[in-house]
Amino acid sequence: MVDQRVLKQIVGIDIGMESFYACYQVMRQDGSVLIKGTKSFTNTTKGMKALWGWCKKREKGSVQPTVYVMEATGVYYENLAYFLYENGEKVSVQLAQKLTYFAKSNNLKTKTDKVDSKMIATFGIEKALDKKDHWTPPSKEFKVIRDLSREHTNLKKELTAAKSQLHAMDYAHYTYKKVVEIKKEMIAFYEKQLKAVEKELKALVKADEGLWEKIQNIVTVKGLRFITVVKVLSEVNGFLLFNNIRQLVSYAGLDVVAKESGKHRGKTRISKKGNARIRSALYMPALTAATHNSSLKNFYERVNHNRTIKKQGIVAVMRKLLILIYTLWKKEEAYIENYGMC
Repeated sequence: MVDQRVLKQIVGIDIGMESFYACYQVMRQDGSVLIKGTKSFTNTTKGMKALWGWCKKREKGSVQPTVYVMEATGVYYENLAYFLYENGEKVSVQLAQKLTYFAKSNNLKTKTDKVDSKMIATFGIEKALDKKDHWTPPSKEFKVIRDLSREHTNLKKELTAAKSQLHAMDYAHYTYKKVVEIKKEMIAFYEKQLKAVEKELKALVKADEGLWEKIQNIVTVKGLRFITVVKVLSEVNGFLLFNNIRQLVSYAGLDVVAKESGKHRGKTRISKKGNARIRSALYMPALTAATHNSSLKNFYERVNHNRTIKKQGIVAVMRKLLILIYTLWKKEEAYIENYGMC
């Protein structure tokens, strides 16, 4: 017999690298909320199938679809999100900032995987999650672009490390000649691979005329190159999850956190709780923009006025560049320097 009393069915999932915790909640017509179960699963294909079967048993007899709600935590949520989506389930991926604020508003002080899964389920029960909140995966082409962008970042790190090691060898008391040759070969290899990845990325982006045109608009900003813009866009999936700049800045971990308690005034700093790849992609462009982009250079100097440590100015420019990418992407316009942006 179909139970018409159920209005909502939500599975809140707190996901980690190796495992995830799920909480199954339903809301009835009288407003009451019932927890049908909580359980831990391994973050593997076997664990995902076990979750799906566990949830199917609990949704029997209801006409309301189950919505699986999870946090956008690094890349750990992706395999489960794809698995559920490909099996016809409704998935809602929420920004960490939204869930953190929700937990604070409910005065939740205990933080465990089980408690977090219940909190995420309650979030899904209380919020009106409509179609725009349902997750859809990026196109295959966009996912390939993201994978290539991340490989470019990895190769850059390896190249930088190899060059540093070679520099140290040059100044060492004695280094075996063959070791130096090997290190130089490694550097040549990384440089060759970087060029190959960049060439492939450009070919993929150019194949999508609309994407290429949007990126060409963004790279009119002095300090932003093609590779940087592609890396940012691939990490935010074309800004699909973001409704405003505040959400985006928080996701990148570039939001400002102030520690104050009574008379104590702690240092103001960025949260660094967001996507580290975005911050990494924007750091060098921010240094360039602070030197060669006149409006951003003025902004950088204003932020650093009377400061001995200049790092805050660079972070502020990173944040400004991220906002520029978002704005130009949404407006589909080229950058006009000194046009009220700083």
